[in-house]
Amino acid sequence: MDPEKDNFNRVLRRDHPTHVCYPVPSRAGGYWGAGAGDARPSPDAKFWRDEWNVGWTDCDGEVFPTHPSVDSYEKVDDVPVPDPRDPRRMEPVEKLVAGLDREKYFLALGHSYFLYERVINILGPEEFGVSMLAAPDAAGRLLDRINEFNLAIAEQYLRFRPEHINIMDDFGHQDRLAMSPACWWEFFKPRLKAVVDFYRGRLGEVTISLHSCGCVMEILPDLVEIGLDILHPVQTRANDVPELRRVTAGAITLAGAIDGQHVLPFGSPEDVRREVFTKCDLLWEGGGYLPMPEKNIGVPRENFEAMDRAIRDWSRANVES
Repeated sequence: MDPEKDNFNRVLRRDHPTHVCYPVPSRAGGYWGAGAGDARPSPDAKFWRDEWNVGWTDCDGEVFPTHPSVDSYEKVDDVPVPDPRDPRRMEPVEKLVAGLDREKYFLALGHSYFLYERVINILGPEEFGVSMLAAPDAAGRLLDRINEFNLAIAEQYLRFRPEHINIMDDFGHQDRLAMSPACWWEFFKPRLKAVVDFYRGRLGEVTISLHSCGCVMEILPDLVEIGLDILHPVQTRANDVPELRRVTAGAITLAGAIDGQHVLPFGSPEDVRREVFTKCDLLWEGGGYLPMPEKNIGVPRENFEAMDRAIRDWSRANVES
């Protein structure tokens, strides 16, 4: 195995890695239709609807879901469910795999807009929030249809033998979970677990990561129980990071945590260096941490460079020495 790939696995296992793993030796991709732009009829289109009938609007280059698929949770059975086996689905993955040096890089395949983000795009966040309380059967039916789609995509991913699976769903707000923990346990935990169990059962040794922006403190024990390998991006100002590390220690590798809301975009290179050293000191546990930005929007070039230098300097001083 390539030394960088082997070192990545050692970081995950906390098995005497030779250095901090940065950058991660993987190449990521996903199915056609995962992103809003896949259904865009032309590059200059300002509004369009995707396969789920969700309306998207381009606002000065940023794309947002602005029009739900249906106007009421009472109409969940009218939501169109795309064909997961559309011949176009795996074309981007086939192209990625064809040009990938798998001796050097892991193949990482993703599920964007996994469950929560998909369902709030379909119904709107307020309408879906009401549905969990007023019509839990209807909310569950819609989530089941989305997850059946996810599992059908997962079935097709198997033929590429991915080493990594990236599940992307923003369950948190800046200061709290996006729903009550009880609702997460009822509506999302079993469906997330079903997909994780599917991959574990069919691929065996596979690294599974969850990307969730925002505060996820209240569901950390559940993420450990489900058996996730990596949690990203560990937003510093949305979570109690020392407590997050305590709960996940020895079980989940943390990826991110370099403050992308304040330090990286607005701090000095010296501030960035201090941030990197602080997070590496806090989160490294003989491995178990992949330092990277929480977010990289609006970061000056000199701060990216300062972050790169600081990660490598910390590694030389604390892991390689």
